[in-house]
Amino acid sequence: MEKAWHQADSCEIISREGQPGTAPLKMLFSGYRASLKNKAAEAMAQLSTLEDADKAVDERRTVLYNKVVTSYHKAKIERATLARELEAVKVEAAKVPQLETDLRVARAQCAESEEAGRSAAAKLKVADGELTRLRQLEKNHLAELASLRTAEKEKVDDLSRRLDEVEKQRLELQKEVRQVHGADGYRQALDGLAWRD
Repeated sequence: MEKAWHQADSCEIISREGQPGTAPLKMLFSGYRASLKNKAAEAMAQLSTLEDADKAVDERRTVLYNKVVTSYHKAKIERATLARELEAVKVEAAKVPQLETDLRVARAQCAESEEAGRSAAAKLKVADGELTRLRQLEKNHLAELASLRTAEKEKVDDLSRRLDEVEKQRLELQKEVRQVHGADGYRQALDGLAWRD
């Protein structure tokens, strides 16, 4: 039976309307072959589209990763610079206790001079001159101390604010790295950043 089917020039078919009939075998296989070719062409087109999309995603991911790495290193450099500036400000602020000590010494000298003036009338003019000098010294120390306190407080406040901004940028960069690479990629990205450091 199979041999007779292969040797036959036509075969029975059912039309789209459901009517039985016959058709040449060559026509049947030709249509089947054309249908397969069309499906294969569609599959290749879809595969090519997917490959192009995958390539575009890889390129975009690479660009984003490079931007993140660049921003991370820039933020790190800025943070180190701010840290050095803060240390310099702390050195200047360390002078304030010395000024306060000088001020206490000056006040003590002033008190001694006033006592000497009350106990020694003969030395009143000398004591008055010394008292005037010491009061001026106290005034100068107070003015200098107030000026230094104001300036150092402004510097410390400004550096603290800038450090907060840098820390916020660093957290945003870490979040972006997590979003781009996922959990495993994020660990690899941190390892890569640590290696570059």
